[in-house]
Amino acid sequence: MDIILNNPVISFFLLISFLVFFILTKRVFKYLFILIIGSILIFAFTGCSSGNLNMNNNMENIEENTLTRIQDLPFVKNSKIDIEKSLILGEGKSWSGQLFIRIPEPKPDVFNFYIKNLDEFGWKEQTTIRGETSVMNYVGENNRVAIITIVDGAFNSSEVLISVSPYTEEFEDKVSDFINEKYLELKD
Repeated sequence: MDIILNNPVISFFLLISFLVFFILTKRVFKYLFILIIGSILIFAFTGCSSGNLNMNNNMENIEENTLTRIQDLPFVKNSKIDIEKSLILGEGKSWSGQLFIRIPEPKPDVFNFYIKNLDEFGWKEQTTIRGETSVMNYVGENNRVAIITIVDGAFNSSEVLISVSPYTEEFEDKVSDFINEKYLELKD
């Protein structure tokens, strides 16, 4: 031991090694301490939150709520509304906007479903076009027009865009009495 302490080169090397080890160890403990305290705080705050962090459940509730707000359109069973691609203003039988719906049925079945069921909801057919993109035009109560566009989706499903809006005053002035009397049979 005397040889090591009496040798200035070895003593200097030991001193430098001790200082480097002490500095690195202090840094490691500092970062480890910060990591442990941060983890404890994150778990404490997220464990105490009372909100529902399950976004999928919330989106399903929004979709169901949307379907119940619209009372003048039939929906194919298991229809899923894409909320991010939809815009709904109002509710009941006077809403307007666009609904983007994914339906797990082939396009011909969805087309036939709307042809058979829209009359029961107060809509009168104006034009229908079957094609790669099928388009259906209807007029309804409250001076509204519905345009339904149906395309093939993935895995034998369909994507439907339903646009409903009031028709313009000019259109209403020219044809609303004719449409109301002939197609909707509305009485003043």
